[in-house]
Amino acid sequence: MKNSGNVDFKRTELNYILNENIIWLIMFLISLIHGLICISPGILSSCVTEIKKEYKLSDEKFGSLGTIYGFGSLIGSLIFTLVIDIINHKFLICGMIIINCLCNFVFFFTINYRILLISRFISGFASVFCFIYFPIWVEKFAMKKWVNFMQTTVQVSNTIGNIIGYFIYLLLGSEKYKYGFFIESFSILIIVFIMIIIPNKYYDKNYKNNEIYKVNTNDSVEIKNIKNSNNNNINNNNINNEGTLMKDIICNVPFILITLYRGNRIFIFVALNFWFSDYLQNSLMEKNPNIIFWSYSITMVISSLIGNIFGGIIINKIGGTKSKYSFITMGILQFFSVLFGFFSPITYSVLYFTILMSLYILLNSASGIISISATFAVIPENLNGVANGIYSLIVNLIGFLPAPYAFAFFKNLLGKGSLIMIVLMIYGLVGCVELFVADFYMRIKKIKLYRKKFFSFKEENKK
Repeated sequence: MKNSGNVDFKRTELNYILNENIIWLIMFLISLIHGLICISPGILSSCVTEIKKEYKLSDEKFGSLGTIYGFGSLIGSLIFTLVIDIINHKFLICGMIIINCLCNFVFFFTINYRILLISRFISGFASVFCFIYFPIWVEKFAMKKWVNFMQTTVQVSNTIGNIIGYFIYLLLGSEKYKYGFFIESFSILIIVFIMIIIPNKYYDKNYKNNEIYKVNTNDSVEIKNIKNSNNNNINNNNINNEGTLMKDIICNVPFILITLYRGNRIFIFVALNFWFSDYLQNSLMEKNPNIIFWSYSITMVISSLIGNIFGGIIINKIGGTKSKYSFITMGILQFFSVLFGFFSPITYSVLYFTILMSLYILLNSASGIISISATFAVIPENLNGVANGIYSLIVNLIGFLPAPYAFAFFKNLLGKGSLIMIVLMIYGLVGCVELFVADFYMRIKKIKLYRKKFFSFKEENKK
């Protein structure tokens, strides 16, 4: 019999046992990387004037840097879907992270516009692999009682990275902001080195299916072989089901609806980033740059951070990421956020405007964090990678890419900033409808959510 101090950590569907401490270590590392990757967007948002002046960029050329980044993300999403089940997960993700770091160094060493365009395209292509894979990793490897916390932490790190980017700009100033890119990339490379030395079985779902690993608290390892014939039968069944399950993704109504909602949400959020400062300066006639900066930071950054945490708390209250109440909860949060958004341009006070917009972002972010896990609940676990790649592809097509151009179109068409916000909130109501329809469809069809198998933690006392 085992001693009372020995604890086994088992992923039953993976057929091997993992060390919980290493799971926590990887969780910490990917959260750091997820946050660090988002430092550069925070820096870029803070020093638009300095970058345009130093690199001699017009508004159109500066905007094209963001567009080409989004186009790179679009292509990366498509490639991710094709290669995720072919290439070793650890080396695929670590390789893309290293490529992204090298692209950030370009900002530090060159002022050539064409080189910047190429580097931003490659950066968007490489970084999207991380943004797609990290939530998938959490869904596959997180312990049952910590999966909500881990998923929320990964998403919150995104916002924290943006905040750090703002403060790096404030700390280094307009002349030394480039060192922020260097600090970000150098820190990520150190983390990647640690990730590389961690065994493959902590990254790849199907790693060594013919072995069972037992890891105890004394780090002793026992390996037992399984009959290859049993494994071949399992693998053949999986291959036969793969084509059917792929069709299920495309025809999965709840998955398509929640993906459209997430694209809707991203479209509005990107457009608001352009609209916010423009509205303060041209409609509310606020010319103080410090007031604009802090209003933007409280609304877009701090409220988003609090909203992500609030969404994580709600997930726990409604019964976890696989709760049947996820869609209706998201719909309600989205509806009330849209209400605050409708009222925000009516006021002529910067203070009240900031409060209303902060409430909008807070509730919208809470709904967004729930939607990430809810997406995984409506698809088979073995197709998480492909489905998340398809999601990213759609979101880039209907969210990131068209938002800047749509904002410019409506600004020229409508003129007044308040009318633009009203149009965006009407589009936000479309997102509410998508969520409510998805909830209604699942109840009518009595669709059961896919429930993943978690680690089991067993402690056997000596008899």
